Amino acid sequence: MKSEHLERIEPRTLRENVTEILRQSIINGSLPPGSELNQVQIAEQLGTSRGPVREALGQLEQEGLIENIPYKGVLVTQLSRRYVEEIYSVRAALEKLALDRAIDQMNDDEIAELDNIVDQMRAAAKRESLDDLVALDLAFHEYIMRQADHHLAWKLWKQLEIGVQRCLHVRHEIYTFLDEVVGSHPTLVTAIQQRNKAWAFQILDEHIGESASHIFASLPEEEDEDAVAAGAAEV
Repeated sequence: MKSEHLERIEPRTLRENVTEILRQSIINGSLPPGSELNQVQIAEQLGTSRGPVREALGQLEQEGLIENIPYKGVLVTQLSRRYVEEIYSVRAALEKLALDRAIDQMNDDEIAELDNIVDQMRAAAKRESLDDLVALDLAFHEYIMRQADHHLAWKLWKQLEIGVQRCLHVRHEIYTFLDEVVGSHPTLVTAIQQRNKAWAFQILDEHIGESASHIFASLPEEEDEDAVAAGAAEV
C-alpha cells in the first residue's frame, strides 16, 4: 500500500479518527478498489497502535468499503453495478418521501439555505475542488432529508450516506467541467419555492436517474452470476 496519501497522526488519536482517514481515502480514490490494507503498515504510517486500526477496519468492513478475503488479505471493495443500483433505488425512494413532506413544511429561510448551498457548489466548482463539491452535493440532499422531519427515513438515509458519498465521487470525476455538477439543483430549489410537487418530483427523478446512469457507464461490464454458475455446472 502506498503511503504518501496518509497523514501522520498523534498516538492519542481515537478509533474514529483512524476510521475517518481511511474512509475518506477510499471514498476519494486515494485507496482505489483492490488496494490491500495492512494493519501494521497503517499503524506505522499514522503513528498509532494497531488497536485503533483493527477497530477501524472492522467498522469499514461493516460499511462495505473493505472485505477480508482468505489468502488475499483485507482489500478495498469494488464499486459493482448491483451495489450502485441498490444504493440509488433506495436513495430515490427516501428522497421522494422526504421531498413530499419537506416541500409543504419548509419556510422561506430554509429554502434560502438550499440556495446558499447551491451558491457554495458553484464556488467549489469554480475553484475545482472535487472534495468540497461532493460534500456540498451531499449536504444539499441531506438538508431536504432533515426538513422532512421523518426520524426513520433519516436513520435509513444515514446508513446509505457513505455509499452515496462514494458514488458521488465517482460520478463527479466523470465530468469534464465541475460546474456541470451544479446541474438541476437550482431548478429543484425553484420548484420547492413554488410548492410544485409534480415538477419537483420530475426534477428529482431525472437528477437521480442521470447520476446513476453516469456511474453505470463508467463501470466495467460484469459477468452474469447465474450464467457463470450454469456454465460451471455443465463442466
